[in-house]
Amino acid sequence: MKNKVLQATKHILEDNLEILKEPYNKNKVVLVYDKDSKLACLLAEAYIQNLESYKDLNIEIIDFNDIKKDILKEKLVSLKEKSTVILVQSTNFRIEDFRIRMTLHKAWVWCLEHNHLGYIKDDQIENYIDVIEYKTPYFKQLSAKLKDISDNADSLTIVSKSWDKLVFEWGFEDMKQNTGDYTWKNRWGTFPIWENFTEIKDFKKANWKITIRAYPDTKMLVHHAEPFTLEIKESLVVWWSDNTPNEFVEILEMIKKSEDWEIYLRELGFWLNNWISWEKKLADVNAFERIAGFHMSLWKKHWIYRKKFHRKVTQRYHIDIFSDTDKIFFDDKLIFEDEKYII
Repeated sequence: MKNKVLQATKHILEDNLEILKEPYNKNKVVLVYDKDSKLACLLAEAYIQNLESYKDLNIEIIDFNDIKKDILKEKLVSLKEKSTVILVQSTNFRIEDFRIRMTLHKAWVWCLEHNHLGYIKDDQIENYIDVIEYKTPYFKQLSAKLKDISDNADSLTIVSKSWDKLVFEWGFEDMKQNTGDYTWKNRWGTFPIWENFTEIKDFKKANWKITIRAYPDTKMLVHHAEPFTLEIKESLVVWWSDNTPNEFVEILEMIKKSEDWEIYLRELGFWLNNWISWEKKLADVNAFERIAGFHMSLWKKHWIYRKKFHRKVTQRYHIDIFSDTDKIFFDDKLIFEDEKYII
C-alpha cells in the first residue's frame, strides 16, 4: 500500500502539477496536512517523502494542527503567482472566512486539495488510492470525445435498470471537463478527479422518470439504497416512489422549504473513473461521484451555471444523487452500458 500511494502522489506532483517543470519549479511548493485520519496520514507521509526528495525545489511542509492560523494565512497570501499549494485534509481546513483554494486561485497561486479523507472508511483506503492513480492521458482522451458528443447533441436519454427513462432535449450547455490536466489556468482542483458535466439549456425539456441508487446525507456521506424512482417534469421533481428512503424524503422536503417549494434537477454529471464501482465504494460523496456512470444535482445552486437563474432567485445548495444507470444515449448514439463508457 505504501509503495502504491507513494507512486500515486509522485505522479500528481510531477505529471499533474508538473512541479519539476518551468515556471513552477522556480516558485514555492507548500504542503499543508493533518494526521487526523488514517488516510490523511498515509497521503501526507507519501507527499512528504516525495517532496523531500526534490533537493532543488523551494519546499515548505506545514502541519495544520501545529501552526497558528493567522501565521498560516499570512504565509499563504504572501505566496507569489505560480506557486503551488497542496492540501491534505481529514475534513476541510478552516481559517475563519478564508477559503484557501478559492482565494489562492484568484491570486494565481495553484492549489490542489484532498478533502474529507476522514470520511473514507479504513476498508476503502485502497479503493481511494486506486482512484487517484495516474490515468490522465486516458481520461483526457475519453473526456474530449464525450465533450464533442455532448456539445453537438440535441438530446440525452438515461435508461435505468428498471427501464425508467429520463429524457433531456433541445441541447446542452458547454460541457466542462475535469481530467487532471492542470496546465495553465486549470492548475487547481480537488482529487479524486475525472468527471465531465453539463446542463440542459431549457429546463422545461427534462421529463419522465429515473431510478436512484445512492444519495448523500447532510454530512456528505453516501447512502446506498434499494433503487427508488423520481418523476421529473420540466426539470422539477414532482413525485417519488413509496420505497424512497425516509431520510432522502427529508432532504427533498428540506429543499422545498429552502428554495421556494421547488426541487430542481440541475447538473448532469458523467463520471469517468472505472476504478470506483458499486462494489468498490467510497463513503465521501465528492470522491464517490467519480464512479463511471451518471449523476445529477438537486437544488438550484450551481456556481458554473449560476446565471441560468435570475440573481434574485435563491440558490442555496447542491446535492448529487446517483442513478441506477443501464444505458446512456446522446441522440441515438449509445455511449454507456455494462458500467462503462464505450466511446
